[in-house]
Amino acid sequence: MVAPIANLPAMVQRPHVQKLVERARRSHPLRAAHVFPCDRDSIQLALSGAFAGYLAPTLVGPEARIRDIANHAGLDVSRLTLVDTADEPRAAAARAVALAREGRVDGLVKGSLGNEDLLAPVAAPDSGLRTDTRLSHACVLDLPGLTRPLVLADAQLNVNPNLAAKRDILRNTLQLAAAIDIASPRVALLAAMDGPSQAFPSTTDAVALKSMAAQGMFGNAIVEGPLTPDQALAHADARSEVAGHADVLIAPGMETAIILQRTLTGLTQGLAAGIVLGARVPIVLVGRSDTLEARTASCVLALLLHASGAARAGAAPAPPARSPGSDTPDDGRAIAA
Repeated sequence: MVAPIANLPAMVQRPHVQKLVERARRSHPLRAAHVFPCDRDSIQLALSGAFAGYLAPTLVGPEARIRDIANHAGLDVSRLTLVDTADEPRAAAARAVALAREGRVDGLVKGSLGNEDLLAPVAAPDSGLRTDTRLSHACVLDLPGLTRPLVLADAQLNVNPNLAAKRDILRNTLQLAAAIDIASPRVALLAAMDGPSQAFPSTTDAVALKSMAAQGMFGNAIVEGPLTPDQALAHADARSEVAGHADVLIAPGMETAIILQRTLTGLTQGLAAGIVLGARVPIVLVGRSDTLEARTASCVLALLLHASGAARAGAAPAPPARSPGSDTPDDGRAIAA
């Protein structure tokens, strides 16, 4: 069970994120392109990551504007690599994608541009960064009172995923679980009820995904569903390996994932660190309201994902085929800015 607000200490501890940070320090810094870092927070993130030793940042954007913002903010970027582009977000994103395609950077970090401005060049068929799966997003939650981290998908990219999309989301999310050392992840396929019902398509999708898991499609993951959130997180059941012990939560849609993430972190003062999966390099989508702590943790995830090789695994770059009846964009378009 997660701790109620009244029982939280004055200074919230992040034991699960701290373990990830300690692992990251044993790896080489991630060569990260910080795309269109035209605000103080974006530049501060690059400097903080370089100082801590887990990022080797390259600032990609209008050089004169970036230097001017840094000077006014009292930030010294003289030791950082800058790649000058036109003062336009898509131009910076296109240049960053080219750097990744050429192997000059190993990750992308969103600056002060919209999600779609960054992801559209990544999702382009000729980007060189696509794999045989669609783009999806997952976050790692560090919740006070919970003895393990939780991985939740997808609160950023896939609004109303069909079965094929959920299959890809699950595959991608398991790569993240492996990268943070969850050896045999227990996966809860969330729904409003714990049995199949035609009234709730998420329940029948969960049954289908569980069947795929039984056929070995998701490796050594233990996949169960449909499960309600309370069953997955709090109600242990001797008949289930997942109920009450879930490591990975797959929400039926983006709205549900957002509500669940914000409820859990809001009630517990927890931390959510997120990453885009399914491309050949990890991509960090920082939000406007994200704290430096959350942004930093997301960059740590990017480093660990790169170090694990998961972001580079997969077939030759190609956009996934659109599934019949799909109501989810296959171009990786971000919905939430």
